[in-house]
Amino acid sequence: MVINPMPILSVIIPTYNRCDSLKRTLNALARQTFPLEQVEVIVVADGCSDDTLTMLATYAAPFALKVIEQPGQGAAVARNQGAAQASANLLLFLDDDIEATACLLEAHFTVHDTHSEKVVLGYLAPVIHSQSRLFRSKLRIWLEAMFEPMRQPGYRYSYRNLLTGNVSLRADLFNRVGGFDPTFKCHEDYELGIRLIEAGAAFHFSEEAMGYHHEMTDLNRSLRRKYQEGIASIQLGRKYPEFIATFPVMSLFTHPESWLYRVLPVLVFQFPRLCDGVAVMLRSCLNFLEGIRAYGYWQMLLDRLLGYWYLRGMVHELGNRSAFAKFIRFEVVDTHEGFELELNLQEGLQAAEEQLDRYRPASVSIRYEKKFIAQFPAKRGLERLRGRHLRSLLATTSGYSLTMALALAGVTQPEIMHHLPQPEQLQPLEETIR
Repeated sequence: MVINPMPILSVIIPTYNRCDSLKRTLNALARQTFPLEQVEVIVVADGCSDDTLTMLATYAAPFALKVIEQPGQGAAVARNQGAAQASANLLLFLDDDIEATACLLEAHFTVHDTHSEKVVLGYLAPVIHSQSRLFRSKLRIWLEAMFEPMRQPGYRYSYRNLLTGNVSLRADLFNRVGGFDPTFKCHEDYELGIRLIEAGAAFHFSEEAMGYHHEMTDLNRSLRRKYQEGIASIQLGRKYPEFIATFPVMSLFTHPESWLYRVLPVLVFQFPRLCDGVAVMLRSCLNFLEGIRAYGYWQMLLDRLLGYWYLRGMVHELGNRSAFAKFIRFEVVDTHEGFELELNLQEGLQAAEEQLDRYRPASVSIRYEKKFIAQFPAKRGLERLRGRHLRSLLATTSGYSLTMALALAGVTQPEIMHHLPQPEQLQPLEETIR
């Protein structure tokens, strides 16, 4: 096959000691409906010590294949290296445990064909390779839950929706926001997501850009991952203090029933080895609870252990109790740039949606004639408002106010109400950043 010297799509795959999994990923890319002569695949071997490089040297690829070697520097650095060597202006980041369906490349490319600022998030169907039946079920629920909100009409994307296992964007957008931050070893996707959201990028979920995620994580690896996420949350908070309020973990320290997580840091700083030892002992109890089918207690204990190791990572990164206390006593600072748009629904939903698409405001105030309906303030971490958000905002947070305003304005059976989604079909706005 003659390879096009100027590909229009560059697929970047960071890998570390996953020779067989990487080969499965490459084999899936070789079966795409997209013309492979217009594709290049860049594999970045990040400190590999297995047979990865040998396999790549002999792999008969039907597309242009580049191999970059680097010492173990992490996925963020590997992806940046691949992007720097890419020839195409459309970059697709794919993990080495993703088995692409035949139309994955074509689906990504088709979405980008009409919008230069889009970030396309492909669906990852979980294929769980886990020993424990209970943990396998739990992991499947976790993985599917990441995509379910994005299927809802009018969903407003958050920086937490950026998942780098199957995502594409144009190289000029990637370079403009500065690529991945190489100092992050975990949640480098969230960190990039913050900058993309702030730059006004348009996130888009594509069910058709589907890959099978061969998840090898077991329970112990998940606990270690939570520890790394705790460290990463502190890094994010230091770099973006205005985003601390959006971290889900912050609710552990403010909820009246979360006394355990307010006491635990004191104990961990005072008796770190003892606390870790208790956590290890409780980890062994999970096998016992599963064996006697005490599923409710198993779930409760697992949640506590995941919370503990997340907290332990935070404690490790902050180093002392005063720094920890200062971090969790964050002050919400409103530094969100952007203006508030005032919409009047008297001219109809379509006209209002067109205004939102034209101005992309950070916040909006909505009226019908002179009757105030609702105000939607700026939300850190959420994309700027678009026309497709309007109906779900009205349906989930102000349906009653809208009905009353229209009634006071003398409008009977308004056409506007017939176009609103049903509230039970939509996710509440405040849930989109959790």
